[in-house]
Amino acid sequence: MFYKKTNVEGKFYEDEQMKIRISEDGMQAVCTFFPPSAGGRLMTKEELLKDLALNGIKFGIVEAEIDRYLNDRQYYVDYIIARGERPVNGHDAKIIYKFNTNLQAKPKEGLDGAVDFYDLDIIARVTAGDELAELIKEDEGRAGRDVRGRMVRPNKVERLNFKYGQNISLSDDGLHLISEVSGHVILDEENKVCVSNTLVIKKDVDISTGNIDYDGNVEVRGSVINGFKINATGDVIVGGTVEGVQISAGGQIILKHGIRGMGKGILKSEGNIIAKFLENATVQSGGYVVADAIIHSDVSAKGDVIVNSRKGYVNGGTIRSQTLIRIKNAGSEMGTKTNLEVGVDPALLLQYKNLQNKIEETVQRMEMAGKSIELYSRKLNNGEKLTPEKLSHFRVLAEEYKRDNDNIGFMQEEFLTLHEEIETQDGGVIEVGNIVYPGVKIAVVDAVLYIRDILKSVRFIKDGADVIATPLY
Repeated sequence: MFYKKTNVEGKFYEDEQMKIRISEDGMQAVCTFFPPSAGGRLMTKEELLKDLALNGIKFGIVEAEIDRYLNDRQYYVDYIIARGERPVNGHDAKIIYKFNTNLQAKPKEGLDGAVDFYDLDIIARVTAGDELAELIKEDEGRAGRDVRGRMVRPNKVERLNFKYGQNISLSDDGLHLISEVSGHVILDEENKVCVSNTLVIKKDVDISTGNIDYDGNVEVRGSVINGFKINATGDVIVGGTVEGVQISAGGQIILKHGIRGMGKGILKSEGNIIAKFLENATVQSGGYVVADAIIHSDVSAKGDVIVNSRKGYVNGGTIRSQTLIRIKNAGSEMGTKTNLEVGVDPALLLQYKNLQNKIEETVQRMEMAGKSIELYSRKLNNGEKLTPEKLSHFRVLAEEYKRDNDNIGFMQEEFLTLHEEIETQDGGVIEVGNIVYPGVKIAVVDAVLYIRDILKSVRFIKDGADVIATPLY
């Protein structure tokens, strides 16, 4: 700012001046001073402070720095004349769960690799009065101010509240969850703590019980007879045999005597699946799969697939795992077609294949509709009058073609996204401890190897664009 005065002859003189710069974040103001011309005057402290105020600087003025300048005027030198107060960031809220939320712990194996189905100890059990979770409240932090006096807020923090179901109480201070009953506790996909008692069926699931649909865990001490269904939000444990049935679980599925699926048996679990054997069944696991044998089944697991008992054979069908397949024997002397696939999330792969089929069907439908539309259009252009039925059919075809044409672009874009996601998968490992027979197909992500000669004790991994076999031991 310039200060000027006029003498009696109308002459002007430049007074001492200063230039003010405020940092982009508003947390610092810097002044540079310039000398007056001959005959000009020096500014006073009051004028300097007034000039700061006129430039909007209202907070954090460093008067010691102003005094330092006024006592020893150094021109063309930067003086930090004001400093803001930076905010102090707090921290997010946090919930500490007092039970095992990771149900990926493997069951114990004997010396021969077989699983002890009678002592799995992988269910999170609770007793009435147990603490289930503790809430650490968020810290909001402390706001700051910039040199203009404006509030500068700290980073936003995440606030959390407990999500919980029945049979659970909240402590008086709101920071602890307590189980009101003895049973099982799970943390579902929405981070909701759920405690429930187990529905125990001491006999077979058959015509006397009907299908089972239960909000919690189900334990069947008998068998599940062909054609019946079990649906549970928690774990499903079956002590007897399982035939051509459908079992769906929000937790784990444990079959102590396996399943003979008869081509229609389905096991679907958001957690792990453990069975003595899997035969002619479709199996989908959100965790790992452990069995003594898998025969002519379609098995998909987000985690590992372990068939590592003394015989530990996989014969026929397809086994998919995102991470690891570990088995003793793959295929058979008869050359049974057996597919082992690792490295891609099975759910992602299924979505990819379904979309691929949908695109192919849409393209075929558009080609057929296009030919019919072209035929109708040619007739109309030639002056031919169409019957009401044909005209209606023409309009329906045109609408369907337009709808398919609008959708095909989105589907192809989604297909490319899924394809890129699959290609970025890190890959997995397939380990066969004993024999791999001809007729087995090995796939690691997008690389494939067909087995034409017997291999023993090998590990299959992806190397560049190929699958290679290396010694296991």
